[in-house]
Amino acid sequence: MRRDLRILDADAQVVEPGHVFEAWIAPGDPVFDLPESTPRVPCGDWAVIEDQASHGFDAPSYLRAMDAQGIDGAVLFPSIGLFVPFDPRLSPGESAAACRSYNDWVASYCATDARRLAAVGLVPQRDPALAATEARHVAELGLVGVIVRPNHLYDAYLDHPSFDVLYDALEETGLVLGVHEALGVQGPTIGRDRFTSFAARHACSHPLEQMTAMTALVLGGALERHPDLRVAFLESGSGWMPYWVNRLDNHHEWMEDTELAGLSLTPTEYFQRQCVTCADPEDGLAAWAIERLGADHVMWASDFPHPDALFPGAADRFLDDMEAAAVDKADLAAVLWDTPARFYRLAQRFAG
Repeated sequence: MRRDLRILDADAQVVEPGHVFEAWIAPGDPVFDLPESTPRVPCGDWAVIEDQASHGFDAPSYLRAMDAQGIDGAVLFPSIGLFVPFDPRLSPGESAAACRSYNDWVASYCATDARRLAAVGLVPQRDPALAATEARHVAELGLVGVIVRPNHLYDAYLDHPSFDVLYDALEETGLVLGVHEALGVQGPTIGRDRFTSFAARHACSHPLEQMTAMTALVLGGALERHPDLRVAFLESGSGWMPYWVNRLDNHHEWMEDTELAGLSLTPTEYFQRQCVTCADPEDGLAAWAIERLGADHVMWASDFPHPDALFPGAADRFLDDMEAAAVDKADLAAVLWDTPARFYRLAQRFAG
C-alpha cells in the first residue's frame, strides 16, 4: 500500500528457472533476436535487486520486492516464456509441452502466497485447438488468463476463425486474453525490417504490434463473435489507446455499410464492453488516457524486474505524476486496485 491506496500490479514479470524451458532450447541456438546494444540488466542495476538475484527470484524474494514498492498483489507474466513457446521453429506439440511446463511451474510459484500472487499462463498460439486444451488446463490450475503475442508469427492471425475455439474456451472458463509484446522473438516484428538499433525497434514494436492485434480483434470480428471475451493490451503505455480507438471508430463509420457491416457495435463500444489497457510507471499520458477511457478501463503495471523497470520507486513515480496531474483519488484507486481486481476476477482471492 502507498498513500492509503492498495496496489495491484497488473503486469509484473517472473524470472523462470532454467529447467522450465531447457528441453526446448537447443545448445548454442539463440532464443532471442536482439541487437547487441539491448539492455539486459534487471531494473538497470544489479545492486538494487541483490536480494532477488541471490535467491534466484524465488517467490519469497519476489514478495519482498513487492513489499519494498508497496505492492499488495501482482499478476505475473513470464520473461523467457514470452519467447520460447512462440518460437516459429517449434512444432505445435513442442510449443504445447513448453507451455505446460511453464504453467505447472508458475501455478506452484503462486501457491507460495495465493492471496498476493496470481499468474497468466501460456498457450501454443500456433495451434488454436491445442491452445484451447491448454487454456482449460490453465483454468484448472487457478491461473487467471492466457497470453497471445501480437506478432504475425504463424499462417493465421488473431482474427482468423480458427482462433474461435480458443476464444470459446476463454469465455467458458472466464480467463483473460492478455496481448503481450516483447521485443526479440524469432519471427516478424514491426520495426525489425527497417531498424537495427534497440531503441528504434523497441519504441516501435510494443505499441504498433498492439495496434495491429487490436485491429484484428475488433475490426476482424473476434469481439463481435465472442462478447464475453475479456482482453488486456499490455506493456505498451496507455496513450496510444484513445487515439487508436478513435481511428478505428472513424474507419468503422466509413465502412460500416460495406466490409465492416458485420459489426454490431463501434470500436469504442467493443472496447468499453470487453477491454482494458495498462499504464506504465513513467507513463506521461496516463492521466489523459484515464480521462478519455475511464478509470475502469485502465490498469497499472510495474514490469518488474525487466531492464526498463523502476525499482523500488515505480509506484511512487506513478503516484507523483498522477497527483501532479490532479487525477481524482477515486479514479486512482480504481486504476491501482479496483479495475485489475475486477478484470482478473481477483477481488475475493486478494481480499485479505
